[in-house]
Amino acid sequence: MDVLQALVLGVVQGLTEFLPVSSSGHLALTTYHFGWGDGLPLWVGVATNTGTLLAVLVYLRRDVTVALSGFVRGLWSAQARREEGWRLALLVMVGSVPTIAIGLAFRGYFEQLGNATPVSFALIVTGLVLWTAPRGGPKADPTALSFADALLTGVAQGLAVIPGISRSGATIGMLLWRGASPTMAPRLSFLMYLLVSVGVALLEAPTVFAEGVAWGALAVMTLASFAVGYLALLVVFAVLKRGRFRVFAPYLWLIAAITLARVALT
Repeated sequence: MDVLQALVLGVVQGLTEFLPVSSSGHLALTTYHFGWGDGLPLWVGVATNTGTLLAVLVYLRRDVTVALSGFVRGLWSAQARREEGWRLALLVMVGSVPTIAIGLAFRGYFEQLGNATPVSFALIVTGLVLWTAPRGGPKADPTALSFADALLTGVAQGLAVIPGISRSGATIGMLLWRGASPTMAPRLSFLMYLLVSVGVALLEAPTVFAEGVAWGALAVMTLASFAVGYLALLVVFAVLKRGRFRVFAPYLWLIAAITLARVALT
């Protein structure tokens, strides 16, 4: 893989991990439309996810600090267990349970759906999720959210292992349906992404280092996905604040239609 390919894939990952349009689906379609093959090395996914993971850490640094410190203090302080940080940490952990279970049980099967046709149909489904999601509800802080809200969001995140199903679209959409506010929904969604991404990176690191890694391309990809991912986070929060989450749906349907037309003609 050359540096230009790495740059393109890093930009695609950064844009689409947080925008509700499916990063896995766009990476698959990018390689399809550019003729770069049907699959990507494992290290590519780890590099791009590392960049977007760092973007979340920087953008949500206050929430990360509040959750971590609140959880640690809550282990021995009853007062701390009544505060926002403790609740936020528990919601993230509870929501991650179904995600991990679904990912471990079905990831191998879902990853077989990574070619152009199933990805296109999954993008259509993601568009429907975005189009039908409400603008949000009254739950504006972690203490207003229930563990049932977190569990259902974790299920949605787990199903986003399917290429073309947007992780951010599925989780934010679920939280909006459960009454989360337009600012609370992305906060919890991206914190859940952060925890799961750290776990995946740790699990896959030995396999990645066992492969032949193009370190220059990896560095370019990581930096590109970080920079563009941070900008994408700004866009998502602004779009949700204005109640325009569905604006991404027509784009997804258009990309799916173009890809399916090309598949039919080849």
